[in-house]
Amino acid sequence: MSDVDGAPGMSPQVPRLPPFPPFPPFPAFPAFPPFPRTAKALREALAAHGVAPRKRHGQCFLTDVQAIDAIVRDAAVAAGDAVVEVGTGTGLLTHALVEAGAAVDTFDIDRDIQGFARALRAWPDRVRFHLGDVLDGKHALSADLLAVLARAHATAPGRVKVVSNLPYNAATPVLLGLLALPTPPDEIVVMIQREVAEKFLAPCGGDDYGPPSILRALEADGKILRRFPPQVFWPAPSVQSALLRLLPRRTRTVPAADERAFATFLVGVFSRRRKILSSALRTARPGLTAEAAVAACAAAGLASSSRPEEASPEALLALFRAATG
Repeated sequence: MSDVDGAPGMSPQVPRLPPFPPFPPFPAFPAFPPFPRTAKALREALAAHGVAPRKRHGQCFLTDVQAIDAIVRDAAVAAGDAVVEVGTGTGLLTHALVEAGAAVDTFDIDRDIQGFARALRAWPDRVRFHLGDVLDGKHALSADLLAVLARAHATAPGRVKVVSNLPYNAATPVLLGLLALPTPPDEIVVMIQREVAEKFLAPCGGDDYGPPSILRALEADGKILRRFPPQVFWPAPSVQSALLRLLPRRTRTVPAADERAFATFLVGVFSRRRKILSSALRTARPGLTAEAAVAACAAAGLASSSRPEEASPEALLALFRAATG
């Protein structure tokens, strides 16, 4: 028997260690309410926050979860994609984009509704909220939006996409502004008024053929993916909606430096769409004589007695160059 560390015949004494200090409490995380995945739950959550749609912002909130999921599927949003959302709204589409794995920059002009969206859940760091208008004036894109797109092109491991339920009153200038960029997004998938979507895709010769369809045809392929009834929104608008996909081409047809001048030229010509082309041209170029207008039409391969809506996008671009040079 050993008598080390104790009396003879006794087991060694194990020194007693001081007790462990109590674990510090876990940090308190905000208690987020259940995520509203139905129109009824969303309306109740908005009412609880004292938030309601505002007509001056053209707000019609997309509340149908199946429609939102379809948008994300149709846009093929995947991990590594950088997505820009114009119109945060209630945050339901933002949530679906995040769940698909994308990094999201979302813009809204309404402080209250974006505050509501931010409070819906604990958002990951790859979501950035921007408060402000994406338009600088009536037609130009804002510096903040341009900076976000430039950063996305420089850093995103995946594709750069614009996926949005666009405010109806901003849809046309936002889409035309995106298509006019020297480096546009890789893909644009947006919910807009059905009539506006159809105008962007209108063929030459139709009543809807005009500046939006001409500028789109020169710079991007387009397709209506789905049509939606007013009931998927709250409040329900008085018009039908459509999901429009635009795929900008990598090589520009109209140089970015000429895009705005060409768009202004088209507006002038089509303001007299029922007139003969040489007369409509002089509306867009008041300094031209009647003889010079006829000569410009001939240089572009167009009959001066034809109508603007009969000229293809490529021919109208040639006419712009002939009347500008």
